[in-house]
Amino acid sequence: MEKRDLLIIKYLSEGYKITEIREQLITYHSITISKSLIEKRLNKISKQYQAKTLFQLAVLLTKEKII
Repeated sequence: MEKRDLLIIKYLSEGYKITEIREQLITYHSITISKSLIEKRLNKISKQYQAKTLFQLAVLLTKEKII
C-alpha cells in the first residue's frame, strides 16, 4: 500500500472526514490530493479487501494490523 493510502486510512480511523483528510495531507505531509482522488483510493482499497462499507474496511484493516 502506498504512503498516501496509509495516511488516508490513518486519518479516517481517527475520525476525520474526507475534506479534513485532504487538508491534513496538504498541510502536514505536502501531498496535494483532491477529494475525488481520496474517494477513488478508498474505493480501490475497499475492493482490494472486499469490504462493502467503510466499517467493514476498518475491521479488516484492524485484523491485518494495518491500523
